[in-house]
Amino acid sequence: MLSSRKILLIGILLIFIRCGISTTDNIWKIEWDESLLISKAETLEKLNNSTSYSDRPNVILIMADDLGKYEVSAYGAKEIETPNIDQLGEEGVLFEDAYVTAPVCSPSRAAILTGKYQQRYGFETQPMEYYPSNFIEYRAGNNQKMLGDWELTTAPSYPNEWELGKQGVPLTELSLAEIMQASGYHTSIIGKWHLGTGKNQIPNNRGFDYQYGFYGAFSLYTPNQKTPGYQNYIQNDLSAKHQWNMKRYETATIRENGKKIIEPDYLTFAIRDRVIDYLHEYKDSSFFLYVPFSAPHVPFQAPQEYFDKFNHISDTNRRVYLAMIKALDDAVGDIHQTVKELDLEKNTIIYFISDNGGATYTGATNNGPLNGGKLTHFEGGINVPFVMKWKGHIPAGISYNFPVSSMDIFTTTIANCGITIPHQQDLDGVDLVPFVMGEKMGKPHEVLYWRTDHIAAIQSENWKLMYSSRDKWLHLFNLKKDKSEKIDLKDNYKEVVEQLKNLFLDWNQDLPIKALWPRIMDRRFIINDQEYLFPA
Repeated sequence: MLSSRKILLIGILLIFIRCGISTTDNIWKIEWDESLLISKAETLEKLNNSTSYSDRPNVILIMADDLGKYEVSAYGAKEIETPNIDQLGEEGVLFEDAYVTAPVCSPSRAAILTGKYQQRYGFETQPMEYYPSNFIEYRAGNNQKMLGDWELTTAPSYPNEWELGKQGVPLTELSLAEIMQASGYHTSIIGKWHLGTGKNQIPNNRGFDYQYGFYGAFSLYTPNQKTPGYQNYIQNDLSAKHQWNMKRYETATIRENGKKIIEPDYLTFAIRDRVIDYLHEYKDSSFFLYVPFSAPHVPFQAPQEYFDKFNHISDTNRRVYLAMIKALDDAVGDIHQTVKELDLEKNTIIYFISDNGGATYTGATNNGPLNGGKLTHFEGGINVPFVMKWKGHIPAGISYNFPVSSMDIFTTTIANCGITIPHQQDLDGVDLVPFVMGEKMGKPHEVLYWRTDHIAAIQSENWKLMYSSRDKWLHLFNLKKDKSEKIDLKDNYKEVVEQLKNLFLDWNQDLPIKALWPRIMDRRFIINDQEYLFPA
Protein backbone atom coordinates (compact mmCIF):
# COMPACT_ATOMS: atom_id res chain seq x y z
CA MET A 1 0.00 0.00 0.00
CA LEU A 2 1.28 3.45 -0.92
CA SER A 3 2.25 5.75 1.91
CA SER A 4 0.55 9.14 2.23
CA ARG A 5 3.91 10.76 1.34
CA LYS A 6 4.15 8.81 -1.93
CA ILE A 7 0.53 9.59 -2.79
CA LEU A 8 1.23 13.29 -2.22
CA LEU A 9 4.32 13.19 -4.44
CA ILE A 10 2.44 11.39 -7.22
CA GLY A 11 -0.37 13.93 -6.96
CA ILE A 12 2.07 16.83 -7.25
CA LEU A 13 3.76 15.18 -10.22
CA LEU A 14 0.41 14.72 -12.00
CA ILE A 15 -0.42 18.38 -11.43
CA PHE A 16 2.97 19.36 -12.80
CA ILE A 17 2.48 17.21 -15.89
CA ARG A 18 -1.04 18.51 -16.49
CA CYS A 19 -0.46 22.15 -15.73
CA GLY A 20 3.29 22.40 -16.19
CA ILE A 21 5.74 24.02 -13.86
CA SER A 22 5.84 27.37 -15.53
CA THR A 23 9.27 28.71 -16.40
CA THR A 24 7.81 31.88 -17.86
CA ASP A 25 8.53 35.30 -16.52
CA ASN A 26 7.31 38.70 -17.65
CA ILE A 27 10.91 39.89 -18.07
CA TRP A 28 10.57 38.36 -21.54
CA LYS A 29 7.64 40.49 -22.61
CA ILE A 30 8.30 42.03 -26.02
CA GLU A 31 6.80 45.49 -26.18
CA TRP A 32 7.19 48.44 -28.54
CA ASP A 33 7.61 52.10 -27.67
CA GLU A 34 4.52 53.69 -29.21
CA SER A 35 6.33 56.98 -29.77
CA LEU A 36 8.96 55.18 -31.85
CA LEU A 37 6.25 53.49 -33.91
CA ILE A 38 4.72 56.90 -34.60
CA SER A 39 8.13 58.33 -35.50
CA LYS A 40 8.77 55.48 -37.90
CA ALA A 41 5.40 55.95 -39.59
CA GLU A 42 6.10 59.67 -40.01
CA THR A 43 9.51 58.92 -41.53
CA LEU A 44 8.04 56.52 -44.07
CA GLU A 45 5.32 59.03 -44.93
CA LYS A 46 7.92 61.73 -45.60
CA LEU A 47 9.85 59.38 -47.86
CA ASN A 48 6.66 58.63 -49.75
CA ASN A 49 5.85 62.30 -50.21
CA SER A 50 9.26 63.76 -50.98
CA THR A 51 11.19 61.31 -53.12
CA SER A 52 12.01 61.72 -56.81
CA TYR A 53 12.05 58.38 -58.62
CA SER A 54 13.94 59.18 -61.84
CA ASP A 55 17.29 57.61 -62.79
CA ARG A 56 17.55 55.48 -59.71
CA PRO A 57 19.38 52.18 -59.74
CA ASN A 58 17.58 48.92 -59.16
CA VAL A 59 19.00 46.76 -56.37
CA ILE A 60 19.42 42.98 -56.28
CA LEU A 61 20.69 41.48 -53.03
CA ILE A 62 21.56 37.80 -53.43
CA MET A 63 22.37 35.87 -50.28
CA ALA A 64 23.72 32.36 -49.81
CA ASP A 65 23.01 30.41 -46.65
CA ASP A 66 26.00 28.99 -44.72
CA LEU A 67 28.33 29.32 -47.72
CA GLY A 68 31.93 29.26 -46.58
CA LYS A 69 34.32 31.78 -48.11
CA TYR A 70 36.65 29.03 -49.29
CA GLU A 71 33.90 27.22 -51.18
CA VAL A 72 34.02 30.09 -53.72
CA SER A 73 36.76 29.79 -56.33
CA ALA A 74 37.43 33.53 -56.37
CA TYR A 75 38.74 33.10 -52.82
CA GLY A 76 40.76 29.98 -53.61
CA ALA A 77 38.38 27.00 -53.35
CA LYS A 78 40.22 23.81 -54.22
CA GLU A 79 37.47 21.30 -55.01
CA ILE A 80 34.85 23.43 -56.77
CA GLU A 81 34.63 26.15 -59.38
CA THR A 82 32.04 28.91 -58.97
CA PRO A 83 32.46 30.89 -62.19
CA ASN A 84 29.18 32.78 -61.92
CA ILE A 85 29.74 34.14 -58.42
CA ASP A 86 33.32 34.88 -59.46
CA GLN A 87 32.09 36.79 -62.50
CA LEU A 88 30.18 39.27 -60.34
CA GLY A 89 33.43 40.07 -58.57
CA GLU A 90 35.41 40.19 -61.81
CA GLU A 91 32.94 42.71 -63.22
CA GLY A 92 32.80 44.72 -60.00
CA VAL A 93 34.53 44.51 -56.64
CA LEU A 94 35.65 41.47 -54.66
CA PHE A 95 35.82 42.20 -50.92
CA GLU A 96 38.74 40.21 -49.57
CA ASP A 97 37.93 40.79 -45.89
CA ALA A 98 34.17 41.00 -45.42
CA TYR A 99 32.41 40.31 -42.13
CA VAL A 100 28.89 39.60 -40.97
CA THR A 101 27.71 40.72 -37.54
CA ALA A 102 26.79 37.26 -36.26
CA PRO A 103 27.98 33.71 -37.00
CA VAL A 104 24.42 32.45 -37.44
CA CYS A 105 21.61 33.12 -39.89
CA SER A 106 18.88 35.21 -38.31
CA PRO A 107 20.78 37.89 -36.34
CA SER A 108 23.13 38.32 -39.29
CA ARG A 109 20.21 38.92 -41.67
CA ALA A 110 18.63 41.39 -39.25
CA ALA A 111 21.74 43.59 -39.33
CA ILE A 112 21.93 43.43 -43.12
CA LEU A 113 18.35 44.65 -43.51
CA THR A 114 18.63 47.42 -40.91
CA GLY A 115 22.20 48.67 -41.35
CA LYS A 116 22.74 48.43 -37.60
CA TYR A 117 24.28 46.03 -35.16
CA GLN A 118 21.32 43.83 -34.30
CA GLN A 119 22.22 44.01 -30.60
CA ARG A 120 21.06 47.65 -30.63
CA TYR A 121 17.47 46.43 -30.77
CA GLY A 122 17.78 43.16 -28.86
CA PHE A 123 18.00 40.74 -31.79
CA GLU A 124 20.94 38.80 -30.41
CA THR A 125 20.14 35.16 -31.09
CA GLN A 126 17.87 33.05 -33.30
CA PRO A 127 14.10 33.46 -32.85
CA MET A 128 12.77 30.28 -31.30
CA GLU A 129 9.71 28.41 -32.49
CA TYR A 130 9.37 26.49 -29.24
CA TYR A 131 10.50 26.73 -25.62
CA PRO A 132 10.13 24.17 -22.82
CA SER A 133 6.94 25.11 -21.02
CA ASN A 134 7.94 23.50 -17.74
CA PHE A 135 10.82 21.84 -15.91
CA ILE A 136 9.62 18.36 -16.84
CA GLU A 137 9.93 19.21 -20.52
CA TYR A 138 13.28 20.81 -19.86
CA ARG A 139 14.63 17.74 -18.04
CA ALA A 140 13.25 15.43 -20.72
CA GLY A 141 14.95 17.46 -23.41
CA ASN A 142 18.26 17.72 -21.58
CA ASN A 143 19.32 14.21 -22.55
CA GLN A 144 22.93 14.21 -23.66
CA LYS A 145 22.61 11.03 -25.71
CA MET A 146 19.84 12.65 -27.73
CA LEU A 147 21.44 16.10 -27.92
CA GLY A 148 24.90 15.01 -29.07
CA ASP A 149 27.05 18.15 -29.39
CA TRP A 150 24.11 20.39 -28.52
CA GLU A 151 23.52 21.38 -24.91
CA LEU A 152 20.51 23.05 -23.33
CA THR A 153 21.34 26.17 -21.39
CA THR A 154 20.68 26.27 -17.66
CA ALA A 155 16.90 26.48 -17.39
CA PRO A 156 16.09 30.18 -17.43
CA SER A 157 12.67 31.68 -17.49
CA TYR A 158 11.09 31.46 -20.93
CA PRO A 159 8.62 33.75 -22.74
CA ASN A 160 4.94 33.03 -22.76
CA GLU A 161 3.72 31.31 -25.90
CA TRP A 162 1.93 34.40 -27.15
CA GLU A 163 5.22 36.33 -27.12
CA LEU A 164 6.80 34.07 -29.76
CA GLY A 165 5.04 35.80 -32.65
CA LYS A 166 6.70 39.09 -31.69
CA GLN A 167 10.20 37.70 -32.18
CA GLY A 168 11.99 39.31 -35.10
CA VAL A 169 13.20 42.78 -36.02
CA PRO A 170 11.25 45.11 -33.72
CA LEU A 171 8.41 46.92 -35.45
CA THR A 172 10.06 50.19 -34.43
CA GLU A 173 13.07 49.52 -36.70
CA LEU A 174 13.21 50.71 -40.29
CA SER A 175 14.08 47.86 -42.63
CA LEU A 176 15.68 48.34 -46.02
CA ALA A 177 12.57 46.91 -47.67
CA GLU A 178 10.29 49.38 -45.87
CA ILE A 179 12.50 52.31 -46.87
CA MET A 180 12.73 51.21 -50.50
CA GLN A 181 9.00 50.58 -50.67
CA ALA A 182 8.19 53.99 -49.23
CA SER A 183 10.61 55.57 -51.72
CA GLY A 184 8.72 54.24 -54.70
CA TYR A 185 10.47 50.94 -55.37
CA HIS A 186 8.63 47.70 -55.95
CA THR A 187 10.00 45.31 -53.34
CA SER A 188 10.25 41.54 -53.42
CA ILE A 189 11.71 38.72 -51.36
CA ILE A 190 12.20 35.41 -53.13
CA GLY A 191 13.68 32.78 -50.80
CA LYS A 192 14.27 32.30 -47.09
CA TRP A 193 12.99 34.86 -44.57
CA HIS A 194 13.90 33.72 -41.02
CA LEU A 195 13.14 37.07 -39.39
CA GLY A 196 9.89 36.26 -37.66
CA THR A 197 6.71 34.32 -38.26
CA GLY A 198 4.13 36.37 -36.35
CA LYS A 199 1.42 38.24 -38.21
CA ASN A 200 3.26 41.56 -38.04
CA GLN A 201 6.67 40.06 -38.77
CA ILE A 202 6.11 38.22 -42.05
CA PRO A 203 7.61 39.76 -45.21
CA ASN A 204 4.39 41.16 -46.68
CA ASN A 205 3.98 43.21 -43.49
CA ARG A 206 7.63 44.27 -43.31
CA GLY A 207 8.00 46.18 -46.55
CA PHE A 208 7.79 43.53 -49.28
CA ASP A 209 5.16 43.81 -52.01
CA TYR A 210 5.82 40.27 -53.18
CA GLN A 211 6.94 37.17 -51.27
CA TYR A 212 7.86 33.66 -52.32
CA GLY A 213 9.66 31.13 -50.15
CA PHE A 214 9.46 30.01 -46.54
CA TYR A 215 9.42 31.84 -43.22
CA GLY A 216 11.70 29.70 -41.07
CA ALA A 217 15.33 28.61 -40.96
CA PHE A 218 15.14 25.78 -43.51
CA SER A 219 12.97 23.73 -45.84
CA LEU A 220 13.41 20.62 -47.93
CA TYR A 221 14.77 21.33 -51.41
CA THR A 222 12.37 18.79 -52.94
CA PRO A 223 8.74 18.00 -52.07
CA ASN A 224 9.85 15.04 -49.96
CA GLN A 225 12.83 12.92 -49.06
CA LYS A 226 12.05 10.29 -51.69
CA THR A 227 11.61 12.58 -54.70
CA PRO A 228 13.29 10.75 -57.60
CA GLY A 229 16.28 12.32 -59.34
CA TYR A 230 17.99 13.68 -56.23
CA GLN A 231 20.73 12.63 -53.85
CA ASN A 232 20.22 13.15 -50.12
CA TYR A 233 22.57 13.03 -47.18
CA ILE A 234 21.31 13.03 -43.58
CA GLN A 235 23.86 13.86 -40.89
CA ASN A 236 23.72 12.06 -37.57
CA ASP A 237 22.89 15.29 -35.76
CA LEU A 238 19.94 16.51 -33.72
CA SER A 239 19.37 19.62 -35.83
CA ALA A 240 19.62 17.77 -39.15
CA LYS A 241 17.15 15.11 -38.01
CA HIS A 242 14.73 17.82 -36.90
CA GLN A 243 14.91 19.45 -40.33
CA TRP A 244 14.25 16.21 -42.18
CA ASN A 245 11.36 15.43 -39.86
CA MET A 246 9.74 18.84 -40.39
CA LYS A 247 9.86 18.42 -44.20
CA ARG A 248 7.85 21.30 -45.67
CA TYR A 249 5.43 21.82 -42.81
CA GLU A 250 5.01 24.69 -40.33
CA THR A 251 7.67 27.37 -40.90
CA ALA A 252 9.22 25.22 -43.66
CA THR A 253 6.04 25.51 -45.74
CA ILE A 254 6.54 27.10 -49.16
CA ARG A 255 4.37 30.20 -49.50
CA GLU A 256 3.58 32.86 -52.05
CA ASN A 257 2.36 36.13 -50.57
CA GLY A 258 1.60 34.22 -47.39
CA LYS A 259 -0.48 31.48 -49.01
CA LYS A 260 0.68 27.87 -48.85
CA ILE A 261 1.61 26.42 -52.21
CA ILE A 262 2.91 23.11 -53.53
CA GLU A 263 6.35 23.58 -55.10
CA PRO A 264 7.33 20.58 -57.26
CA ASP A 265 10.71 21.92 -58.36
CA TYR A 266 14.13 21.85 -56.69
CA LEU A 267 14.00 24.87 -54.38
CA THR A 268 17.22 26.53 -55.56
CA PHE A 269 15.94 26.47 -59.14
CA ALA A 270 12.40 27.44 -58.12
CA ILE A 271 13.83 30.55 -56.47
CA ARG A 272 15.90 31.26 -59.58
CA ASP A 273 12.91 30.87 -61.90
CA ARG A 274 10.73 33.23 -59.89
CA VAL A 275 13.52 35.79 -59.81
CA ILE A 276 13.82 35.61 -63.59
CA ASP A 277 10.04 35.94 -63.99
CA TYR A 278 10.12 38.91 -61.63
CA LEU A 279 12.87 40.64 -63.62
CA HIS A 280 10.85 40.27 -66.82
CA GLU A 281 7.73 41.65 -65.15
CA TYR A 282 9.35 44.62 -63.42
CA LYS A 283 12.15 45.47 -65.85
CA ASP A 284 10.54 48.87 -66.52
CA SER A 285 10.07 49.66 -62.82
CA SER A 286 12.38 50.63 -59.99
CA PHE A 287 12.78 47.51 -57.90
CA PHE A 288 14.49 46.15 -54.80
CA LEU A 289 14.84 42.39 -55.16
CA TYR A 290 16.04 40.40 -52.15
CA VAL A 291 17.06 36.84 -53.07
CA PRO A 292 18.02 34.86 -49.96
CA PHE A 293 18.70 31.35 -51.26
CA SER A 294 18.54 28.52 -48.74
CA ALA A 295 21.51 26.75 -50.34
CA PRO A 296 23.77 25.26 -49.17
CA HIS A 297 22.09 25.06 -45.74
CA VAL A 298 20.98 21.63 -44.51
CA PRO A 299 19.02 19.46 -45.26
CA PHE A 300 21.45 18.29 -47.92
CA GLN A 301 19.74 17.49 -51.24
CA ALA A 302 21.20 17.85 -54.73
CA PRO A 303 20.00 17.06 -58.25
CA GLN A 304 21.54 13.84 -59.53
CA GLU A 305 23.18 15.56 -62.52
CA TYR A 306 25.03 17.92 -60.14
CA PHE A 307 25.96 15.09 -57.81
CA ASP A 308 27.48 13.29 -60.81
CA LYS A 309 29.79 16.24 -61.48
CA PHE A 310 31.73 15.35 -58.31
CA ASN A 311 32.25 11.61 -58.75
CA HIS A 312 35.89 12.12 -57.80
CA ILE A 313 34.77 13.00 -54.24
CA SER A 314 34.47 9.83 -52.15
CA ASP A 315 32.74 11.46 -49.15
CA THR A 316 29.02 11.44 -50.00
CA ASN A 317 28.30 14.14 -47.44
CA ARG A 318 30.74 16.57 -49.02
CA ARG A 319 29.80 15.48 -52.52
CA VAL A 320 26.14 16.40 -52.01
CA TYR A 321 27.19 19.68 -50.39
CA LEU A 322 29.44 20.66 -53.32
CA ALA A 323 26.69 19.71 -55.78
CA MET A 324 24.33 22.07 -53.95
CA ILE A 325 26.86 24.90 -54.23
CA LYS A 326 27.33 24.20 -57.94
CA ALA A 327 23.56 24.40 -58.46
CA LEU A 328 23.50 27.65 -56.50
CA ASP A 329 26.30 29.08 -58.64
CA ASP A 330 24.43 28.18 -61.83
CA ALA A 331 21.28 29.83 -60.47
CA VAL A 332 23.24 33.02 -59.73
CA GLY A 333 24.63 32.90 -63.26
CA ASP A 334 21.16 32.57 -64.80
CA ILE A 335 19.93 35.57 -62.81
CA HIS A 336 22.96 37.64 -63.80
CA GLN A 337 22.53 36.69 -67.46
CA THR A 338 18.87 37.75 -67.34
CA VAL A 339 19.88 41.15 -65.96
CA LYS A 340 22.18 41.54 -68.98
CA GLU A 341 19.63 40.31 -71.52
CA LEU A 342 17.00 42.73 -70.22
CA ASP A 343 19.46 45.63 -70.52
CA LEU A 344 19.26 46.28 -66.78
CA GLU A 345 22.98 45.90 -66.15
CA LYS A 346 23.99 49.58 -66.15
CA ASN A 347 21.20 50.56 -63.81
CA THR A 348 21.34 47.75 -61.25
CA ILE A 349 23.45 47.32 -58.13
CA ILE A 350 24.03 43.62 -57.49
CA TYR A 351 25.33 42.25 -54.19
CA PHE A 352 26.25 38.68 -53.36
CA ILE A 353 27.04 37.65 -49.79
CA SER A 354 26.73 34.72 -47.40
CA ASP A 355 24.88 35.20 -44.12
CA ASN A 356 27.68 33.47 -42.15
CA GLY A 357 30.54 31.06 -42.62
CA GLY A 358 30.35 27.38 -43.46
CA ALA A 359 28.75 25.04 -40.93
CA THR A 360 31.70 22.83 -40.00
CA TYR A 361 29.50 20.70 -37.73
CA THR A 362 27.88 19.20 -40.84
CA GLY A 363 31.20 17.52 -41.63
CA ALA A 364 30.97 18.80 -45.22
CA THR A 365 32.33 22.34 -45.11
CA ASN A 366 35.87 23.43 -45.79
CA ASN A 367 36.58 26.88 -44.38
CA GLY A 368 40.10 26.76 -45.77
CA PRO A 369 42.67 28.53 -43.59
CA LEU A 370 39.98 30.03 -41.37
CA ASN A 371 39.43 28.54 -37.93
CA GLY A 372 36.01 27.47 -36.71
CA GLY A 373 32.77 27.92 -38.60
CA LYS A 374 29.10 28.78 -38.22
CA LEU A 375 28.03 29.56 -34.63
CA THR A 376 31.62 30.35 -33.62
CA HIS A 377 33.18 33.80 -33.47
CA PHE A 378 36.38 32.54 -35.00
CA GLU A 379 37.04 33.82 -38.53
CA GLY A 380 35.42 30.77 -40.12
CA GLY A 381 32.07 31.83 -38.67
CA ILE A 382 32.07 35.53 -39.53
CA ASN A 383 34.48 36.17 -42.44
CA VAL A 384 32.42 35.62 -45.60
CA PRO A 385 32.36 35.93 -49.40
CA PHE A 386 31.05 39.31 -50.56
CA VAL A 387 31.02 40.84 -54.04
CA MET A 388 29.31 43.88 -55.52
CA LYS A 389 28.74 44.95 -59.11
CA TRP A 390 27.39 48.23 -60.50
CA LYS A 391 28.37 48.53 -64.13
CA GLY A 392 29.31 52.03 -65.23
CA HIS A 393 29.76 53.17 -61.65
CA ILE A 394 32.26 50.68 -60.21
CA PRO A 395 35.07 49.61 -62.56
CA ALA A 396 35.56 45.92 -63.15
CA GLY A 397 38.21 43.94 -61.34
CA ILE A 398 38.60 45.79 -58.06
CA SER A 399 39.96 43.78 -55.15
CA TYR A 400 39.31 45.59 -51.88
CA ASN A 401 41.37 44.53 -48.88
CA PHE A 402 40.22 46.61 -45.90
CA PRO A 403 37.60 45.06 -43.58
CA VAL A 404 33.99 45.79 -44.55
CA SER A 405 30.71 44.81 -42.92
CA SER A 406 27.49 43.29 -44.20
CA MET A 407 25.75 46.30 -42.60
CA ASP A 408 27.32 48.42 -45.34
CA ILE A 409 24.84 46.98 -47.85
CA PHE A 410 22.05 49.01 -46.26
CA THR A 411 23.90 52.33 -46.22
CA THR A 412 25.46 51.83 -49.65
CA THR A 413 22.01 51.13 -51.09
CA ILE A 414 20.15 54.12 -49.69
CA ALA A 415 23.06 56.50 -50.38
CA ASN A 416 23.28 55.51 -54.03
CA CYS A 417 19.52 55.39 -54.51
CA GLY A 418 19.30 59.02 -53.36
CA ILE A 419 17.39 58.23 -50.19
CA THR A 420 17.91 60.25 -47.05
CA ILE A 421 16.36 59.12 -43.78
CA PRO A 422 16.35 60.96 -40.45
CA HIS A 423 18.92 59.91 -37.86
CA GLN A 424 21.13 58.40 -40.54
CA GLN A 425 24.00 58.94 -38.10
CA ASP A 426 22.57 56.06 -36.06
CA LEU A 427 23.50 53.61 -38.81
CA ASP A 428 26.54 51.40 -38.30
CA GLY A 429 27.02 50.66 -41.99
CA VAL A 430 28.85 52.99 -44.38
CA ASP A 431 28.58 53.76 -48.09
CA LEU A 432 31.24 51.55 -49.67
CA VAL A 433 31.29 53.17 -53.12
CA PRO A 434 33.59 56.11 -52.25
CA PHE A 435 36.01 53.70 -50.57
CA VAL A 436 36.26 51.20 -53.41
CA MET A 437 36.54 54.06 -55.89
CA GLY A 438 39.42 55.61 -53.94
CA GLU A 439 37.47 58.81 -53.26
CA LYS A 440 37.67 58.18 -49.51
CA MET A 441 40.92 57.08 -47.98
CA GLY A 442 41.38 54.98 -44.88
CA LYS A 443 39.24 52.11 -43.62
CA PRO A 444 35.45 51.98 -43.78
CA HIS A 445 35.55 50.60 -40.21
CA GLU A 446 38.29 51.19 -37.67
CA VAL A 447 36.62 48.78 -35.24
CA LEU A 448 34.15 45.90 -35.62
CA TYR A 449 32.23 44.32 -32.73
CA TRP A 450 30.42 41.07 -32.01
CA ARG A 451 28.31 39.99 -29.04
CA THR A 452 26.23 36.86 -28.58
CA ASP A 453 25.16 36.29 -25.00
CA HIS A 454 28.38 35.51 -23.09
CA ILE A 455 30.65 35.68 -26.16
CA ALA A 456 32.32 38.97 -27.03
CA ALA A 457 34.69 39.79 -29.89
CA ILE A 458 36.30 42.92 -31.25
CA GLN A 459 38.62 43.61 -34.16
CA SER A 460 40.80 46.72 -34.52
CA GLU A 461 44.14 47.44 -36.22
CA ASN A 462 44.70 43.82 -37.23
CA TRP A 463 44.07 42.66 -33.64
CA LYS A 464 41.16 40.47 -32.66
CA LEU A 465 40.12 39.84 -29.07
CA MET A 466 37.57 37.15 -28.28
CA TYR A 467 36.40 36.00 -24.87
CA SER A 468 33.62 34.38 -22.88
CA SER A 469 32.42 36.18 -19.77
CA ARG A 470 30.69 32.98 -18.64
CA ASP A 471 33.24 30.29 -19.45
CA LYS A 472 36.27 32.44 -18.58
CA TRP A 473 38.43 31.98 -21.65
CA LEU A 474 40.10 34.74 -23.68
CA HIS A 475 42.20 34.87 -26.86
CA LEU A 476 44.12 37.58 -28.67
CA PHE A 477 45.14 37.11 -32.32
CA ASN A 478 47.06 39.19 -34.83
CA LEU A 479 44.97 38.63 -37.96
CA LYS A 480 47.52 40.17 -40.31
CA LYS A 481 50.09 37.54 -39.37
CA ASP A 482 47.75 34.78 -38.23
CA LYS A 483 44.40 34.78 -40.07
CA SER A 484 43.97 31.17 -39.00
CA GLU A 485 43.88 32.21 -35.33
CA LYS A 486 46.33 29.58 -34.16
CA ILE A 487 48.72 31.72 -32.09
CA ASP A 488 47.23 33.18 -28.91
CA LEU A 489 49.11 36.36 -27.94
CA LYS A 490 47.17 37.38 -24.84
CA ASP A 491 50.15 36.83 -22.52
CA ASN A 492 52.53 38.74 -24.79
CA TYR A 493 50.38 41.83 -25.36
CA LYS A 494 48.44 42.43 -22.16
CA GLU A 495 48.14 46.15 -22.88
CA VAL A 496 46.43 45.37 -26.21
CA VAL A 497 44.02 43.05 -24.38
CA GLU A 498 43.07 45.84 -22.01
CA GLN A 499 42.71 48.42 -24.78
CA LEU A 500 40.40 46.19 -26.79
CA LYS A 501 38.41 45.17 -23.76
CA ASN A 502 37.82 48.82 -22.91
CA LEU A 503 36.76 49.58 -26.48
CA PHE A 504 34.29 46.73 -26.36
CA LEU A 505 32.90 47.77 -22.97
CA ASP A 506 32.41 51.35 -24.20
CA TRP A 507 30.41 50.04 -27.15
CA ASN A 508 28.55 47.50 -25.04
CA GLN A 509 27.35 49.98 -22.42
CA ASP A 510 25.08 51.70 -24.94
CA LEU A 511 23.34 48.45 -25.87
CA PRO A 512 20.29 46.87 -24.22
CA ILE A 513 21.24 44.86 -21.15
CA LYS A 514 19.56 41.75 -22.49
CA ALA A 515 18.15 40.31 -25.69
CA LEU A 516 14.43 40.46 -26.49
CA TRP A 517 14.16 36.69 -26.09
CA PRO A 518 16.35 34.06 -24.42
CA ARG A 519 18.50 31.56 -26.22
CA ILE A 520 17.99 27.91 -25.44
CA MET A 521 21.03 25.96 -26.63
CA ASP A 522 24.81 25.93 -26.96
CA ARG A 523 26.85 23.86 -29.39
CA ARG A 524 30.07 22.15 -28.38
CA PHE A 525 33.17 22.61 -30.57
CA ILE A 526 36.74 21.43 -30.28
CA ILE A 527 39.00 24.10 -31.80
CA ASN A 528 42.78 24.26 -31.33
CA ASP A 529 42.38 21.28 -28.98
CA GLN A 530 40.16 23.33 -26.66
CA GLU A 531 36.47 22.77 -25.92
CA TYR A 532 34.05 25.65 -26.43
CA LEU A 533 30.33 26.15 -26.01
CA PHE A 534 29.03 28.73 -28.47
CA PRO A 535 25.47 30.10 -28.28
CA ALA A 536 23.09 28.86 -30.94
